[in-house]
Amino acid sequence: MKKRILKNGAKFLATVLILFILTAPLIILFGPFENLKRTVVGAVLKSKHPQYITWLFSQEELAKIVGEDSAAPEQKLFKLNARTDSSLNLQTIEAARYKGFLLEISNPKRVQVATAENLGEKGETTSNIAIANDALAAINAGGFYDDNGTGTGRKPYGFIIHQGKFLLGETSLPTEINEFVGFNKEGNLLVGKYSKKTLEELGVQEGISFGPPLIVNGEKTINNGDGGWGVGPRTAIGQRRDGTVLFLVIDGRQPGYSLGATLRDVQDILYEQGAYTAANLDGGSSSTLYLNGEVVNKPADLLGERMIPTAFIIK
Repeated sequence: MKKRILKNGAKFLATVLILFILTAPLIILFGPFENLKRTVVGAVLKSKHPQYITWLFSQEELAKIVGEDSAAPEQKLFKLNARTDSSLNLQTIEAARYKGFLLEISNPKRVQVATAENLGEKGETTSNIAIANDALAAINAGGFYDDNGTGTGRKPYGFIIHQGKFLLGETSLPTEINEFVGFNKEGNLLVGKYSKKTLEELGVQEGISFGPPLIVNGEKTINNGDGGWGVGPRTAIGQRRDGTVLFLVIDGRQPGYSLGATLRDVQDILYEQGAYTAANLDGGSSSTLYLNGEVVNKPADLLGERMIPTAFIIK
């Protein structure tokens, strides 16, 4: 009798477990738990396999689920007397859900864009891009099209500018507008949507396309929700009013070590670190910080560093 009860109990638990596994995705995606739905959908959209979500919902439905903050305010560039010392300072960032690193670069004019050697054909790892350019430090930078989730980093989009010249977007119309993160001649960090003509008029020297802006004119841009991208590895860049540039990388997708951060987490970290301007960069498996010959963080990809098209480097 006892054995029969135990056997029936085991069958019941197994049935419940199977039903939970089968119905959990439906409950998450179509149930009443809006915060959970937003986190899961946002994370999948920014992963290697957004097709798992995009076939279920229209673009309008996805925008409603993840939420959209109001457009960032127009950036007002401030007068900057860029520091000229060569100091680099690394600190650890840690919270209950995530771990990461923040690198402070005192002189903003040391920040440059570097690309994979065969840009447009295949990407390179952040560390290899750094080594090829004799860089002391580097983080992954701009976005790219990820055909079928292969992650080769070969197809960057938007604008890429290095030493004042367009490496990508040189044939674009002057009125073409893209999300942009980069630096002008004075060392100001520019974030937001800019036309090619405006970037030329502002004397932009280095930059790539990505976003969204996180801090503009000293004010946070995400004030409702978590930013809509879920929890995951993150890379971001910021600048204090004295010109100091902040490279931030948060590890993620690694239970027991670091689950990751939301866009709002990243925004709040940089704000607390004194950033007056900040923007999100490509995250996920791309998130990598290289310093003095080694990768400091733990990239999320099981194979190690992901191949990317562009990096911000420090010479």
